[in-house]
Amino acid sequence: MAQEIIVENDEAKPPRSWDFFLTVFLLFLLLVLTAIFLVLGFGLSVATLGCADSSESCNGVVISVGTVLATVGPALVALAGIVISIVFIARRRVSFVVPLVACLAVVAFFTLGSWLVRLAIP
Repeated sequence: MAQEIIVENDEAKPPRSWDFFLTVFLLFLLLVLTAIFLVLGFGLSVATLGCADSSESCNGVVISVGTVLATVGPALVALAGIVISIVFIARRRVSFVVPLVACLAVVAFFTLGSWLVRLAIP
């Protein structure tokens, strides 16, 4: 008796419409969060105005690192999340988790960056 090996092809899997629509919605949410945090990240540089007329010195390196983390970090995470989501959708894998994790990472990067800026200003 010959045994047959059945190999499932990725194209043979039926598309999951709920996963696609949920991924698109979460990607839209990711883009909105990234835009909001990008504008707020540029606004973190205004926090250094208190250092100009203060007798206490501010830590410029920590302020710079915090500002870069709060502006560039969310943008890079969003870009990576979008690319990985598209790859997962093309390969027909469950992809709604990727933008969900990316949204949490964007919030974490902005929170860490703004905390560093607040930490450097007395």
